This record gives sequence, structure tokens and C-alpha cells, in this order.
Amino acid sequence: MFQQLSESLYVSSDIRTHEATNFLCTTASLDILSDAVTALVAPKQYDCGKAAIMCLKEGDHLDRHLPAVDHWNSVWSGFALIVNRKTPFHRDMGGAPSDYDFLLSGGTHTECFLDIRELGLKLRYLPGTGVAIAGRVLRHGVGDWSGGERICQAMFIKDSVHDRLGQPRPSWVLHGDYFAQS
Repeated sequence: MFQQLSESLYVSSDIRTHEATNFLCTTASLDILSDAVTALVAPKQYDCGKAAIMCLKEGDHLDRHLPAVDHWNSVWSGFALIVNRKTPFHRDMGGAPSDYDFLLSGGTHTECFLDIRELGLKLRYLPGTGVAIAGRVLRHGVGDWSGGERICQAMFIKDSVHDRLGQPRPSWVLHGDYFAQS
């Protein structure tokens, strides 16, 4: 029989800094926009993400309170910044299969493609582009780009965090999720 872990969760060392708090404050409007897109694309995932973040903000799940947590405006439990780097083909193993990742392209580049081989897709991936992708299921990557700097903010759900917080795993998005039940 498995024993439930009861240790507190820890905030990433990258988020414990004053600079990280400033970054979160500066990018708050981007988080609001990303959350709105998430609510439209995957409403159940949005609800689960929001509930998990509220648990962290209101509860005693963290090893200690940090100012950055108060400024976490997103329903996503994690993000990564990829700056001027190729991203080899990969699957994002930290999320549940039914979770979407949200990838935002920024910078000054003028040519770039997000490649999703299982679907036979090469999506044009210019600054201002957002892509919701089942990142654990679909291998994806970005090779070369041209015309300037390339920045990607990848937002994701950490399934293990949601498990520790007792949050349900959202089901796959279905057509019926967008219509009122009578």
C-alpha cells in the first residue's frame, strides 16, 4: 500500500528572487490574457488550475510564504522562458495527457515554425502567436528561426502539484463542454 506524502511543496528557486516578483508583476497582463484563452480552449483545465493556485495562496501547502506567490496571476502552475534556443522534439512529461500547454511566441524574429510531427503540422510561429497543445501527447519542437530574437513562454500544469493539492485531473475537452446542459 502507498503512503500519502505530506511534505510541503516548494517554490522554484528561480521564483524566490526579487527580480522574479518584478517579472510576475510586469507580465500580469499577459497572464490575464493567457488565462482567458485557457478558459475558452479548456474550461475544465482553467477551473482546476485556478483552484490549485487558490489552494497554494490560501493554504499551508508551501514550505513557507514567499512574496512571489502573492503575485502569481496565472492558472498555470509552471512556466519556462526559452530565449534564442532551438527546442528539440519532445513531450512535456510533467502534465497529464488531457492537459494543454500554452506556448506564446515573442521577440523580433520574422520566420519560425512550430513542428508537430504526429499531426504532420508545421505551424507558423511568429511573435504574438499562441498555441495550445496537448504537450504530453504530441511531440513538438522548434528548429531554426530567422530575422531576430526568439522568445517562447511555455505555460504548463504540473500534474504532481495538482495531485498533492487534491485537485482533480481535467477530462479531455469535448464538444459538449461549450454548451449549457439542460
